[in-house]
Amino acid sequence: MPHANGFSEASFTFLSELEKNNDRAWFNANKPRFKSDVEAPFIDLLEALSNRLTDAKRPLMGGKSTMFRMNRDVRFSENKAPYKTNVGGLLTRTGTKSELAGIVYVHLEAGGGFTAAGFYNLSPKQLGPMRDAMVERADAFGQVLDDLHAKGRDLDRSMTLSSMPKGFAHQAEHRHAKEIKLKSLLVRHDLPKAEWLSGDVIDHVEALTRDAMPLLTFAEPAR
Repeated sequence: MPHANGFSEASFTFLSELEKNNDRAWFNANKPRFKSDVEAPFIDLLEALSNRLTDAKRPLMGGKSTMFRMNRDVRFSENKAPYKTNVGGLLTRTGTKSELAGIVYVHLEAGGGFTAAGFYNLSPKQLGPMRDAMVERADAFGQVLDDLHAKGRDLDRSMTLSSMPKGFAHQAEHRHAKEIKLKSLLVRHDLPKAEWLSGDVIDHVEALTRDAMPLLTFAEPAR
């Protein structure tokens, strides 16, 4: 049986079967299952999180409009499978997907999922003001890192440049040089399948969002 937020074994069964039957005929025949077992509970999760976060330092919102489409853009890809085999959605300040401010991303796939909060996949130009802020407000950014560590969190360091970015070579010895080299500024938390099935997923996403709030709001004056 699904828990209060709607996720059940059927949610994961659909995604597992989609991995093996990634074609339009199968998806169209099973679209009612996608709607009821995957999309509907995911929308409910984003909307419930929006309600919980109304009192946050920076409220974040999401729902159906901030979910990503299942269709893949295969025009320039060797992989011609028409559908993604995961479901993703955002919580943002404006409740839209077209925003450069800090966001929260929630990801569901056949084996579980994860959530991440921060700034993802920005261009060097978009990252420039944030990197400037790390230099110019070094103590404030140090406090962001301290606040994360106090909650048992840290920045995801899996996406980093091998050398200092353009315009920051002279900051190679800066106390935040390692963070300046990061391509994305994210805090991540894995969400095993059991947390979706138990209903604990909403608590973990909310906790990550609140723990990451110093990061989400740090760069706003510089942007």
